[in-house]
Amino acid sequence: MDPLTGTVVFSDVGGTLASVSVSAGGDRIERLAVYPDVPGILRGLQERGARLGVISDPGPLPAEEVDRALAEAGLRRFFEPDLVVYGRKDSPRLFERAAERAGAADRLLFVGEDADERAHALAAGMLVAPHPGLAEAVLDERAPVRYLRITVPASHAASQWRPALRDLPVLALHVAGPAGTTVYAVGTTSAAARLDDLGFRVDRLGAGDEPLTTTAYVLRDDRQTESGFLAPDGNSQGLFGTGAAAGRVLASTDDGLVVAVPAGESVETYHFDRTRHGHDLRLVPTVQALGRADEPPGTPAPEAGPATITPEERRVIEARTRPQDIRDHLARYTGAAPAGHGAGPIRSRHVQHPDNAAAIEALVGDLDRIGGGRFVIRRHCFPHEGRQLQNVEAELPGSGLDGVVLVTAHVDSTGALHPGYQPSLDPAPGADDDGSGVAGVLAAADALQALDAALGIPRRAVRFVLFNAEEHGLVGSLAYAGDQASLGDPVVAVFQMDMIGWDVLPERTFEVHAGVTGRPVAEERSLALARRIADLVPQISPELAAPQVYPRGGEPDPAEARSDHFSFQLHGHAACLVSEDLFAGPGSGAPPAEMNPHYHTPADASVNADYASGIVRAVTAAAWFTATR
Repeated sequence: MDPLTGTVVFSDVGGTLASVSVSAGGDRIERLAVYPDVPGILRGLQERGARLGVISDPGPLPAEEVDRALAEAGLRRFFEPDLVVYGRKDSPRLFERAAERAGAADRLLFVGEDADERAHALAAGMLVAPHPGLAEAVLDERAPVRYLRITVPASHAASQWRPALRDLPVLALHVAGPAGTTVYAVGTTSAAARLDDLGFRVDRLGAGDEPLTTTAYVLRDDRQTESGFLAPDGNSQGLFGTGAAAGRVLASTDDGLVVAVPAGESVETYHFDRTRHGHDLRLVPTVQALGRADEPPGTPAPEAGPATITPEERRVIEARTRPQDIRDHLARYTGAAPAGHGAGPIRSRHVQHPDNAAAIEALVGDLDRIGGGRFVIRRHCFPHEGRQLQNVEAELPGSGLDGVVLVTAHVDSTGALHPGYQPSLDPAPGADDDGSGVAGVLAAADALQALDAALGIPRRAVRFVLFNAEEHGLVGSLAYAGDQASLGDPVVAVFQMDMIGWDVLPERTFEVHAGVTGRPVAEERSLALARRIADLVPQISPELAAPQVYPRGGEPDPAEARSDHFSFQLHGHAACLVSEDLFAGPGSGAPPAEMNPHYHTPADASVNADYASGIVRAVTAAAWFTATR
């Protein structure tokens, strides 16, 4: 390979080189954990003569704090002091300032995971790469980067084909098909040609270099799916039939439309009409996409056998998960009451609305109050559409058993189905979606810390996590789960609550979703969690009907990849979604779906707290059982 003398490579930090979590107060980096492949990539660039720097937005953190964290993580030594540039990356200005610092360099490259930031770097005259793994390929090949659809011939589906992709400058984004042999990816044109020569079927999607300034999504057109084949009733013609948007669609698949959303636009622009819960999925690079589907993670499977709780455990759970507890928690996140901690009402939790940040602050305050100083609280940082967003995690440290049990929901909301909705201005209380889940996590946190204080028995760590940007395609949970997998966190189980508050028909039905196509080990482990909830419902929530557990009897799971549990299943973990009765089934004799008619509108302003509290009790009991048995 030719030397890279005269080349300067700048990288973003959070989400590109390392996972970053800051303190509850937001004033200190608590954890900057370097991704495993990053030191080798940086060392390789240096050995070839490239100079290395950083372009990063520390937000309210002082530059000295970022420098300290980089040094403690062993990264600061790679970067020349004059090439470390901090500031806002919302225009080309910071990139131009970095270029001035680089002096008379022949080539400048910016490596970053956010398409908006890459577009600003291009405008400043830099080359860009969407991932450190493509940095050398972009510099060496000087040829376009493409979206690729790579298909393994059916006759070779059982062969050892995955290492061939891992050995090339190819970033796997999404694996599709019943056998998991179709891979959507980003790669160089030379990598595509080498795959041709190896016998893969390779479709070049979109235009050359399109991945550099776009973000890929799967958009599910439930309206078209329900209307059926040859019935011209879908969303594509109206949104992508003419104008600039006509070039956004990369492919039409069984999963939905694969769409490249350009920098400066939001996926919110393409919110389909008559969509169901979990209608889009952001496609992000993940090593696990090319892992063996039957390979279990390095964490133990949930124990088999019926789940039971003691009368004392039931008493403590019931005392902390009452309907009034759900109402009180919910009111602070839907604008019905002040958020507390000195803040006013939260009118919307949409990622583009200023009250999203207020909701994050309120969650940190509520979890600190509930934990009474026993929770370790962090903000997990990630970029999205040119913004720096945060997930919130609060961990009750383990005491004698290995592994981590997660109880989760998503914090953001939207009113996108309301005509003329303006995300940055208009209310989106999102009481059911997913204020009900947020209230459920807070109540579960209160109950589980009380159980621990009262019983003091050995248990695994329990982590309460509220994900941001779920409505934009599971963005926050994909970032979080990917980071946990890269860092080897021993996730034993994930219980996701998403839309658990709508119930008007007499029978109190609800669903537990565990399906994940092409990953039989993860699915079986997830089903074990679903069965655990089913075991506990008669003991702790007898007013509820037995849960409708998916998948069953060969039917696909209609909620697969439609909520944050999927982000963990991608990495082989046991994870399930608990929801109200969103789908008809499973089986022909099951009750009909009971979809909230106010879904994704400002009218989603209330829930059935009696019903929601029953679901929360069952999930809390299942999480406690998993943590202690």
